[in-house]
Amino acid sequence: MDLDISTDELGVIAERPQHLCKMCGKCCRAIVTHYTYEELVELSKQGQEEARVFVEMFKRYSSIEEARAAVSEQVDNILNHLRKYNTDLDENKITFYYCPYLTKNNICSIYQTRPDCCRRVPHNGWSLLAQDCGFKGWQFQQRERVKAYVRKLKEYLAELELVAQDTILPGKNKTAGEMKKLINEKIKPLEKYGAKYW
Repeated sequence: MDLDISTDELGVIAERPQHLCKMCGKCCRAIVTHYTYEELVELSKQGQEEARVFVEMFKRYSSIEEARAAVSEQVDNILNHLRKYNTDLDENKITFYYCPYLTKNNICSIYQTRPDCCRRVPHNGWSLLAQDCGFKGWQFQQRERVKAYVRKLKEYLAELELVAQDTILPGKNKTAGEMKKLINEKIKPLEKYGAKYW
């Protein structure tokens, strides 16, 4: 099987179908990251460009209540999603942000020069979208693409089980054992989305 395992496993595409956006502004008014604000600042100091842009661009709400006052449905949607995957969730460690460049009419006032983090929204098939987001169908397609990709990787793993682990694979310059390790490394980050069961 000739499988290119360098493919982007999350199926992120360069161009999003922006016409699907309903321009509700919810994703720009209630933003969370995997990092605390302090971690973002530290990453920025270490030269991580995306962290620097994020810290400089987005504004923090002073509390979850302040964020909820701005866009309650989306804040509750995010918190419910986070609780679903983390029963020990400490809400005190969650910081909500908003974009100061979003107008009252839900228009991005810096659209042509917006940063990459905005251009890539939604990031992937597992991005947390508003309940009525126009990207829901696109998101489903992205998830299915990734699932198909992981199934191909698993089929390849099954084939590698039939080969001695020290066999050099034609055209890969890797042993079967090395290839198995590489494939498992590709699948591992997707396990949080359920890849073990695909």
